[in-house]
Amino acid sequence: MLARVRKSLFVMLLAMGLAGLATSASANITLAEYMTLRAEAKSGNKGAEARWRYYIIGLMDGIQAVQAPATAQGAKLHFCMPEDLPISPRFLDEFIQEAIGRLSAKGQLKNRIKQPMAVVVALELKSAFPCG
Repeated sequence: MLARVRKSLFVMLLAMGLAGLATSASANITLAEYMTLRAEAKSGNKGAEARWRYYIIGLMDGIQAVQAPATAQGAKLHFCMPEDLPISPRFLDEFIQEAIGRLSAKGQLKNRIKQPMAVVVALELKSAFPCG
C-alpha cells in the first residue's frame, strides 16, 4: 500500500514538473511556498499570477494522471470524487483554500506547512473523498 502511495505521488510530482513551471513555482514547492505564491498572484503581480496558474494546472493534470490509470485498470482509486464535481483549476483553488482553513482550525497547519504541496493535496483529497 505504501509503495502504491509513493508511486502515485511520484507520478503526480512528475506530471506537475512537466508543466514547464518557473523555478519559484516548481513541482516540489511546499505548502508555505504555495501560500506565498498565491498571495503574490492575488496581489496583482502578473508574473506570480502566471506561475500560480501554471502550478494549479500542473497540479490538476497530476491528479488526473494518478487517477486515470487506476480507473482504466479497474483498480482501487486514491480518492472518489462525485462524477458531477470534475477537477478544474477553480475547484482545485477553492479546495486548497478550504483545506488550508481546515488545517489551521485543527491546529495542524504549522505541522504541514513544510510538506510538499502535492502531498498535502493528495492527502486532503483522500480525506475529503474517501472511496467506499
